[in-house]
Amino acid sequence: MTVLRADVSDKHGFGIGLSGGAGATVSLRLPGHPMSEPDERLGRLLWNITSLAGLLCDAPIAMVSQLQGEFDCSERGALSMTAAVALDSGVDQRRQWWRFAGQSSVVCSTADFSLCETAVTTPDRITEIGDLSLDNRFADLAMMKIVPEVRFYAAIPLSDQHGELIGTLCVLDRVPRRLSPHQRDGLRLLAQQFMEQLEMHRDMQQLQRQTLTDSLTGVGNRRGFDRRLHEEWSRHVRSGAALSLLMIDVDKFKQYNDSYGHPAGDVILNLLCELLRMPLRASDFVARYGGDEFSIILPNTPQAGAQLVVDRIQSMLTAAQWPHCVVTVSVGIATLEPEEVCDFATLLQRADQAMYLCKYRRREAEKRD
Repeated sequence: MTVLRADVSDKHGFGIGLSGGAGATVSLRLPGHPMSEPDERLGRLLWNITSLAGLLCDAPIAMVSQLQGEFDCSERGALSMTAAVALDSGVDQRRQWWRFAGQSSVVCSTADFSLCETAVTTPDRITEIGDLSLDNRFADLAMMKIVPEVRFYAAIPLSDQHGELIGTLCVLDRVPRRLSPHQRDGLRLLAQQFMEQLEMHRDMQQLQRQTLTDSLTGVGNRRGFDRRLHEEWSRHVRSGAALSLLMIDVDKFKQYNDSYGHPAGDVILNLLCELLRMPLRASDFVARYGGDEFSIILPNTPQAGAQLVVDRIQSMLTAAQWPHCVVTVSVGIATLEPEEVCDFATLLQRADQAMYLCKYRRREAEKRD
C-alpha cells in the first residue's frame, strides 16, 4: 500500500494524547503540498461539527470517529488513501478528530476505539456513560489514566445514506454527568447534519475528480497534469527541492491500432497505466498527456532517482504479458535540480525533447538491426 503522510506539528492537545502519547495538531494536507479546496472543506466541517457539539452539550471535549470507510475522496486520495491522515500498511486505518475547548484546530489520533465501538452496537440511540470510572469495561483506557481523567462519554452513531455505520459523534467531560433531553435531541440533529454535509463534500470531490481524470485509463488527464505540474513547480521554487518529469510515448501505437483495432489499443493503454503506477509513491502523479503519450511528475526527485523509476518501468514492461505483441515505450527525463531557476514550461519542453531523442535513437537502432 502506498502511504500518504499528514503534516503534523508539535502542538499538544491537553498535555497527553488519549493513547498515552503527546497529542498533535494535524493539518489535512500532504507534506509540501498546499491544501486543496476539498480538504479545507473537510477540515472546516470537522471543526464546525465538533465545536457545535461541545457548545450544545456544554462539554469541553468533542470528537468525530471514523471506524470504517473514508470521509474523504479527494484527487490525491484517489491515488491511494484519503488525504486526511497517512497510515502505513498493517496499521489501524481508523481515525479520530478531537476538538478541545480553547483550541483553534482539530487534533487527530488513532487512540483506543473501544468506546466508539461500544456506541455503534446500538445504532438507533445515543450511548451515554455517566461515569467511566464505574464501568469496568473501560478501566484500561488511556484517558482514564491522565490527570484530570475523562469521566463522561456520550456518542451517537454516524450512518451514511446507505445505512452503513461509519463512525460516531461524541462529547466527553472530566466530571460525571448526564445529557439533558434537549442536548440529546440536538446531538441527533447534529449527527444528521454532519452526514448530509459529508455526503455533499464527497459528491463535490467526486465531480472534481471527474474533471481531472482521464475517462479511459483512470489516471490524470491533461487538465489535471497542468494543474499538478504548476503546483509542483511552485513548490520547487519555494523549497528548492529537486523536481523531475517523465514524458512517455508508446512506440508504434498507430500501427498497433491499425493492426488490431482501437478497442485492443484501449486495452494496451489501460495495461500500461497499471504498470506505470506500480513503482510510484503517493506523492507522484501520472497522467495521460494526450493520445498515446503519458507523463509522470516526480516531486523531490533528482535525475538519478528519475532514472531508477524509468528502469523499473522498462523492466516491468519487458516482463509483462501483452496481447498480440510486445509493447515498448520511449521515455524522456527532465529534472530541475535544487536551486535551479526554470519555468515549468521549459521543464516540459526539456522532457518532451528528451523523449523524442529517445524515440529517434530507438528507431536508428532498429534500422541497424
